[in-house]
Amino acid sequence: MLMGLVMVVTLVAYQQDTVTHKDSLPAPVQAPVPAPAPSIEQIRYMAGLRTATRGVAQIRDGVNRVVRTQQADSLTRRRAARRLGGLCSTARSFIISGRPKMQATAYADTMRVLAKQLTTRLDSLNAALPICEKTAGRDPSTVATSLTNRLKNYDDAVLAFRTALKPDSTKAISQQ
Repeated sequence: MLMGLVMVVTLVAYQQDTVTHKDSLPAPVQAPVPAPAPSIEQIRYMAGLRTATRGVAQIRDGVNRVVRTQQADSLTRRRAARRLGGLCSTARSFIISGRPKMQATAYADTMRVLAKQLTTRLDSLNAALPICEKTAGRDPSTVATSLTNRLKNYDDAVLAFRTALKPDSTKAISQQ
């Protein structure tokens, strides 16, 4: 009988050691919620932005050439000015082909406002390009200054848009 009592006590004690209570388990780590897949309109917007950005890169190249050649001889400055006019023409074609795809209605709420600001800045840059094409050969420094200001505004809008597009990594870390 003593042996039976020892076995029952041992069995009960063994079961209590191996069974863990729910409140003693560590909380499960929640994985960050992945961002929803972009819609077809959003993919189209980004494709238009990519095309327009090619044109912006050409404008930037032309402006940089003019700025770099300010201290050079007159022939080099004239070539840079003509190149800027040609690059403005080419950039305009890229912007014109990419801009119609960029419909701000592809996004909702805050992103829509940022997408609209981006398209507005791109339209402003595009509006300056015909003047650039015509006058860059005669007055390259004025044209370069005007384009630099518009490029800065465009860059600010792109930065705000792309920053808002990225998922918030601090939120995922704080949830863990």
